[in-house]
Amino acid sequence: MTIEIKERGTKQFYKEVVNVLTQYRQLLYRPQDKLKDNFKRYIFLTIAMLLICIMSVYGGITVSFSATRIITAVFAGVAAAATAVILFRMYKMVDGFLADDRPSVVTIDENGVGIEKTGAQAVRLAWDNVAFVRSFVESTCFFSKDLSGIVLSVTNDYKREIMDYLKNSDINVTVIK
Repeated sequence: MTIEIKERGTKQFYKEVVNVLTQYRQLLYRPQDKLKDNFKRYIFLTIAMLLICIMSVYGGITVSFSATRIITAVFAGVAAAATAVILFRMYKMVDGFLADDRPSVVTIDENGVGIEKTGAQAVRLAWDNVAFVRSFVESTCFFSKDLSGIVLSVTNDYKREIMDYLKNSDINVTVIK
């Protein structure tokens, strides 16, 4: 089966793909786990750490700077910066996906699944290296068994075709809907 994808994915699709990629190991070991929104999590963590840092500095100014307040302010500031950097990189990844308007070709056959972007490298997984196929709200993803982090994602506009092909073929792969 070959699917030609000419349209660009939505921002929600690419945010979900980034969430899947950032939770790859967890999902590999526990495929049924709920996909968490890491964008919201990192926004919350950045704000929380920033507030702890500000409160520690404010407490030091109004009362007195103690070793505990200084250490708390420094660690919370570093944690806020680190989570902000991670969040920035996640959004940059989404923007990079959105900027790529090259068509893709998804090939699913008896040997495996592959995605090829026009003018780019093709990525292919043999069925014996596919841990499972899982559908999320926006995407259907093929997870590599090894810890390489390879996840092939297709928008759910093609979910029915993919699921019908997998159901009607002799491919032995776990499908999680």
